[in-house]
Amino acid sequence: MCPATLAGYTSRLYEKTIPRLGVGLLYNPSLELYLDSQPSCCDYVEIIPDMFWSDLGNGHPDRFEEIDSWMAVLHKLADRYPLTAHNISYSLGSAGIFDMAYLRKMEEWHQRYSFVWHSDHLSFVKVHDDHGQERNAGMAVPVPYDYEVLDMIDGRINAISRSIRAPFLMENNVYFIDLPDQELSETAFLNELSKDTSCGLLLDIHNVYTNAVNHGFDARHFITALDLDKVVEIHIAGGNEMAGMYTDSHAGPCPEAVWELLEYTLPLVPNLCGITFEFHESYFHLLQFEGVNRELNRAKAVWNQYHT
Repeated sequence: MCPATLAGYTSRLYEKTIPRLGVGLLYNPSLELYLDSQPSCCDYVEIIPDMFWSDLGNGHPDRFEEIDSWMAVLHKLADRYPLTAHNISYSLGSAGIFDMAYLRKMEEWHQRYSFVWHSDHLSFVKVHDDHGQERNAGMAVPVPYDYEVLDMIDGRINAISRSIRAPFLMENNVYFIDLPDQELSETAFLNELSKDTSCGLLLDIHNVYTNAVNHGFDARHFITALDLDKVVEIHIAGGNEMAGMYTDSHAGPCPEAVWELLEYTLPLVPNLCGITFEFHESYFHLLQFEGVNRELNRAKAVWNQYHT
């Protein structure tokens, strides 16, 4: 579906009208030849903006150094597909200072590429040492689900929404340690967040599945506890086991249980605008072109059943 055909296929979130895009792919370097050879395989492409630049660090006069070869790929994608942005560095749960320079960079990119929506995770990746120097945790660290953190993230999402008009979505996170004595459940925290701000929800079904496997809860109960009217995008992916834990490694095709959860969820999310398949480029050998086609076609079949 090209941008010109989107009129009439919309959902609403607060006062924003959002095109219903269909089924998309999260871009990674292994997909360039695939997308060149099969440009109609998906309805949109989601990008991680951080992949397209080198971040030279806070205080550097030319902090975000765009990578020419990657930018050439981005321009090609922008000419061919509607784009959405999936950020990894807003770091909304960091207890230190919110990264306003990163927000200004994303504001610039929205003006250039007109992302249909953008998102980040309910987590943090940036920490600060005793001297105020920023460090990267190397993974999306979950936040405590309490009211003080909720208020902090509320303010940051509101700052994003004031700067960028495109809808902003929050993704549920993976966690491997269940913190004790939290004031809210994850679903209650996400519901409060979407009620207090103008953000929607990015429901990552594989993240739900991963947490359900590792912590022994019912994934369907988790999903139905969310305010499902706020779900704008769904992520699906695969994973694998490591050191006795099931991980959200984006390792090739989706498990059958994820497809079952997707079919369970789709009748419940009236404002859904896209299903995005994710896999990490290091697992492309498990898929090849045929495998990517299988995942996308299966997602399209489920989408068409509920959201045409």
